[in-house]
Amino acid sequence: MALRKIRAGEVPELIRKTAEEITGEFYEQARSEQFRESAPNQKYFVRRHWRDYVNQAVQALSMVLGQPGIPAENKEQILEAILEFNRRSTAGKPGLSLGSLM
Repeated sequence: MALRKIRAGEVPELIRKTAEEITGEFYEQARSEQFRESAPNQKYFVRRHWRDYVNQAVQALSMVLGQPGIPAENKEQILEAILEFNRRSTAGKPGLSLGSLM
């Protein structure tokens, strides 16, 4: 997916929660004093920046789909979340048609 502004309503809960977890982990890594001044705590940072990690969340969840030992029900939930995100994030946008290529 191309980089663009992601709206909160486009992101299914599973993807949002995963993005928030990734954002929180990023915050917890060793960061500079300047970083800590601009983001005083993890909750603040996650609330402001989780959208920046949506693509990583989708990638991480996609990798889970190919792993053995993951229950089919969980894989189905992940797949549905990814498909729903794709539908929501492309709704109302013109698609590529063969006519536009000729």
